[in-house]
Order: sequence, then structure tokens, then C-alpha cells
Amino acid sequence: MCKTCDRLKEILKPGDVVNTIGHPKWYEVWFKVPCWAIQRHQRKLFGKDSRWKDTHTMLYFSPDETFSVEYPEAVMKSLHTFCQSDLTVYRYTRLGLVNFKTLRDGAMEIVGTKYDVGQLLDIAIFDLLGFENLRLLSVFDFGRKRKVCSVGVRAAYEYMWKETCQESGEGKYIKLLFGYLDMNKWTDKELEEFRGVDVEATAPAHFANSEYFGDEFALVARFKDGVELNHSDKSGGIAG
Repeated sequence: MCKTCDRLKEILKPGDVVNTIGHPKWYEVWFKVPCWAIQRHQRKLFGKDSRWKDTHTMLYFSPDETFSVEYPEAVMKSLHTFCQSDLTVYRYTRLGLVNFKTLRDGAMEIVGTKYDVGQLLDIAIFDLLGFENLRLLSVFDFGRKRKVCSVGVRAAYEYMWKETCQESGEGKYIKLLFGYLDMNKWTDKELEEFRGVDVEATAPAHFANSEYFGDEFALVARFKDGVELNHSDKSGGIAG
């Protein structure tokens, strides 16, 4: 096992979100175009000084199990398969609310789901959360035909919250993540129109810029090409 994997094992905890930045080769158009589209959307939404370059989101449980929605289907993958990536680790800031078993159950419900460009995770999300928990897409959304890997991670977290509320008898659950905006980071019009980030609209940058919402996730670590970097810098230059 490489030194980077060993270091990541020391840092990572179950439930951590791992974002990576794709670096397609010039000829990999099938990969380059989606990455460009995701980054363009995220930069437009959060601004050029935000963390807008992340293109993939995964959910860590153990060195042998990291949940990843990718082509051709959602899988659990090993840490060593991505430890040399350009990656950042984000940790949920309200760990007292996390039921890791239920969070993993939510991810396992999606594992095996085929990656369909036009209908990515539709069925899995409906089965996990119920149709009534999905809103019509708003100006904050990426679009129904551009659902990305981060939707699966968001769905697993929401599944955990829904199940926890039902088990505790607290009644119908309210979406746990990205439910309101930081008033200092958005325009008055955006604040007035905001109704929460739909599950289907969740992009990698939502986890990376949660200070724009309710500080749901904190930046824990950054690695590039297997080297641990200073992660205190919050600028848009993180991607390098």
C-alpha cells in the first residue's frame, strides 16, 4: 500500500465526502465535455473565487468501500484506486446526527444502478426518498439531463435523515442538506427565490462550498498527485 493511502486512512472517517477534479486527456471528448459543463455551471453559481473545479463526488466508508456513481454503474471502490487523484476531503459538521449504518444502507441501495446520461439515478432517488420529496427545478439547478455523481451522495445522506426521522417518530422529514442560504453570499433576489437545493440538482461544488449554505461540510484535507497540500486556502485556485 502506498504512503498516500496510509495517510488518507489516518485522515478519512466514515461519511466523509471525497471530491476529485478530472483532468481528461485532450482526445477524451466524452470525458472532457461533461467536466467542462460541470465546472462552468459551478463557477456561474458560486463565482470564480469559490471551489468550482471539482467534477466528481464520492462517499467514504472504509478503505475497501467508497461509494461512487460512475460509468457504467454505481460501485463501492477501494481507496487505492483514487488515492493519487487531485482530491479534497469534506466532513459533515454535525456528526452527532449521522447514523453511519443507515447512510451506508442508502448508498448500497444505489450500488449497481446503471449510469444513464439522461436519467441518472432517477429510479434510485424515487425509491429512496419518495417522489413527494423532489421539488421542481429552480434557477439554482443544473438540469434534469445533467445529473451527476454528487446526486448519489446527496441521496444517501437524505435517505439516512429520512429513516432516522421515521425511526424516532418525528414525522415527515425535512431535507437535511443545503436548506438555506448564507445571507451574505447571495443577492436579495436569490435569497427571495430560494426554496432549497433539489436532490437532483446537487453538484460537487455544493459540498465544496457549503459555507454558502449552512456550513454543512468542512474542508479536512487536500491531495494532488499523492502529495498532501495545505488546505487552509479557500480560493478558486485550489484546483491548480
